[in-house]
Amino acid sequence: MSNIWLICRRELASFFFSPVAYVVLGAWTLLLGVFYSGSFLNYAVISLQIMRNPQAASRLNLTATSAILSPVFSSTTVVLLFVVPLLTMRLFSEEKKQGTMELLLTYPIRDGELLMGKYLSVLMIYGVMLVLTFIYPAILGAFVSVDWGVVGASYLGLLLLGSAFLAVGMLASSLTSNQIVAAMISFMILLTSFVLDFLSVSAGPLMSQLLRHFSLGLHLRSFIQGIIDTRDLVFLVNVNILCLFLTKRSLEYYRWRG
Repeated sequence: MSNIWLICRRELASFFFSPVAYVVLGAWTLLLGVFYSGSFLNYAVISLQIMRNPQAASRLNLTATSAILSPVFSSTTVVLLFVVPLLTMRLFSEEKKQGTMELLLTYPIRDGELLMGKYLSVLMIYGVMLVLTFIYPAILGAFVSVDWGVVGASYLGLLLLGSAFLAVGMLASSLTSNQIVAAMISFMILLTSFVLDFLSVSAGPLMSQLLRHFSLGLHLRSFIQGIIDTRDLVFLVNVNILCLFLTKRSLEYYRWRG
């Protein structure tokens, strides 16, 4: 466990001493802030338009969580599509390019410990990014009633979806020594998972259901609605396990080849 924490601390220090950290955090905060502002202003305009109808206004107040926060949470998947490759592209590819990967593999550290240390580091960074978004429901709660159960389920879904994205990015980074190539591989894999949803529209019933099942973004919808569906939970956890397993095999192959 100590080796995992040492690798994690090393990655966090390297990340926050690079400009990538502040570009990623700044872009994340700016984009979600724009989405939140748009949803909030749209809700405010609609509220003003129906002020003369107290019953309708009351019903709108009760659905403020879905009217404002749900679009923001949904848009997070699109932001992650671009942010995750930037977070993960350097994890293994930079080590290979600089020649420090061979040095790491000579240390008394298991491949699993190296893998989990790096994965934990990006997961903690993503956790910081999610914490920065807590201000949105907090601001909303100062004006209207917020369904905190739905908010909690949404954040659980975002955590699981983000961890799955990060696992895909780690796998891509372990396959090449070029950071740009690693970023493009992870971006194309994640983009393909989004395209599957559109392809399902023109597919047959069985194929449509299969394509929708493998679309990562669709598994967030139930969480945003406040529903914790075990099928979505199990699928996202399995994506994590599969990608981490394949990444470990990639590291073992690199060690064997070296």
